[in-house]
Amino acid sequence: MLTSRRRPFPSPSISPRRTASRLTGALAVGAALTLAVTPISAAQSTAEAAGTITVSSLGSTIGAPGSSTGSLGPFGSLAAPAYAGYVALGDSYAALGDNTEPAGGPTGCARSLANYPHQLASNPAVGDLTDSTCGGAEVPDILTVTQVEGAPPQITTLEPDTDLVTLSIGGNDVGFGTIVGCITAHLQPGGPQQPIDCRTVQGATVSADIDDLYGEGGAVDVIYDEIAERSPDATVVATQYLPLMPAEDEDGCQFTAAIGAANLEWAREITQEINDAVDDAALRNGHVSVLPTSDTDRSGCAPVNERWVVFNDGSANNTAPFHPTALGQEAMAAAIAAAL
Repeated sequence: MLTSRRRPFPSPSISPRRTASRLTGALAVGAALTLAVTPISAAQSTAEAAGTITVSSLGSTIGAPGSSTGSLGPFGSLAAPAYAGYVALGDSYAALGDNTEPAGGPTGCARSLANYPHQLASNPAVGDLTDSTCGGAEVPDILTVTQVEGAPPQITTLEPDTDLVTLSIGGNDVGFGTIVGCITAHLQPGGPQQPIDCRTVQGATVSADIDDLYGEGGAVDVIYDEIAERSPDATVVATQYLPLMPAEDEDGCQFTAAIGAANLEWAREITQEINDAVDDAALRNGHVSVLPTSDTDRSGCAPVNERWVVFNDGSANNTAPFHPTALGQEAMAAAIAAAL
């Protein structure tokens, strides 16, 4: 999520996160590696909503973009629910938005009324929302673990008649927090004088973790199997991680310069790996994954009122550090609508 892709081209702490202070650290650090790039080979569609919408995993690995607004039509255009029961599963990139608009639920989950589940549910084509997302979530929190008091395993909120599911998971499991900690280590009090070569220190381990988590038979496949078992008729949309960093050097800023060119390039590559893996897992299981893109910079370097994400100070956008803004969540909701 460090790279914001332009139109020509198609997260928290790790564990155990069982206290509010641990979760706060997860929200502030882990999402910083939401570094994203959309797979260039993905099929595309466009929708009028805060930028160009890229929809991947539509079964095509080549060529010409198509134009579609999905079965929801232009956002908010249908009068009757096409998806009567919607369950949102996932981590902080699905849970958070504007922290001045809490959505209720367990305090430790930090759900916002501005998150993409709530914004998608405002579409008349979407019916009742069960928002099971929770900041800091990992795969076990989806499948087996009561993450915080009042937040049972997210998968248990699915019903046989659930007909729409969105899923954002994996960033914390593959170590967003660890990666961000490495990239920003020299910016911390008492840290090294120069940036660490994080590709050398962590690259092989992170890539292996991505393969294990999202690869065939991995933990993400187990989630898809459980969704199919509990809600066999549900349409499932996976969401990739919104970009933090601008794609082009000329759109950079103080933060991008501070982490160093080598770490920025590695972050972009790792983000590509993560989002490719999200996409591959969705496609393998018969679903889609989405990521909004824009003709203008929407990274943490963008003007306050144009950002889809923030860096280490989210106060101007009322959101947690290294997380999506309400505008970014709006763009993700529109991408999902376009895919449907």
